[in-house]
Amino acid sequence: MIYELTYNLLLMLASFGYGLGVLAIGRGLQLRLQKPASFTRKIIHLFAGYSSFVVFWFTPAYSWLAIIIGVSFTALLFLARPTGPLHGIFDSMAREDDVRVGGLEGPLYYAASLTVLTTIFTLPFLPQLHPYFWVPANCLAMMFVGDGIAPIVGKRWGRHRYGKYNRSIEGSLAVLAGGFAGCVLTLLLAKFISITQLLPEPFYLLILIGLGISAPNTGIEAISPSGYDNVTCPFITTLVFSIVVIFMRM
Repeated sequence: MIYELTYNLLLMLASFGYGLGVLAIGRGLQLRLQKPASFTRKIIHLFAGYSSFVVFWFTPAYSWLAIIIGVSFTALLFLARPTGPLHGIFDSMAREDDVRVGGLEGPLYYAASLTVLTTIFTLPFLPQLHPYFWVPANCLAMMFVGDGIAPIVGKRWGRHRYGKYNRSIEGSLAVLAGGFAGCVLTLLLAKFISITQLLPEPFYLLILIGLGISAPNTGIEAISPSGYDNVTCPFITTLVFSIVVIFMRM
């Protein structure tokens, strides 16, 4: 019992260390390379959310520790508003629209989505969901990577604009490719490295399903207001992926 608790607490501390390390590295590179605040924001968007993937290695009895991680991350971003005690984080990540509304809305929605989905699949009274954490993890990874690289691609190579929110075809293709890459990486972690996850067979079919879900994920991102796609994309795709997995298990 003590060994199991120690093991899981060490995993939680490692997750905190990873998340704070991503923030520190992003900020350090931003200052060293003389980049704008959006640089740190992109680094965090691409990498920070993977701190929740520690659920893959938590033992079932302590998977709820991931809820603490998610809530802490969300609270950190809430406290990083201009009038908050951690306003230095705001200064290092804020874009013009963040300054206008007085908060890091996009990152806060990102953290909230991660926290809610992680909580649902690690609740102590729903232990049967823990082996399927890979489902929301896949959809969150689509957001981390796809939505993380889309602004980079869209800003540099976006020439063909469309839609109410001025998305670019090039950026949307980056969402599709990046989302699928994030999905595949997560599936590989869940199948070959995790000790707790239960994936239905055949594995190649899950890869194809991931590709199929990456397409509507791209469409959802295209029609969602900036920042709100951090909520709409992972929640809708998690629902779709969950329904598909239920049918696969029948």
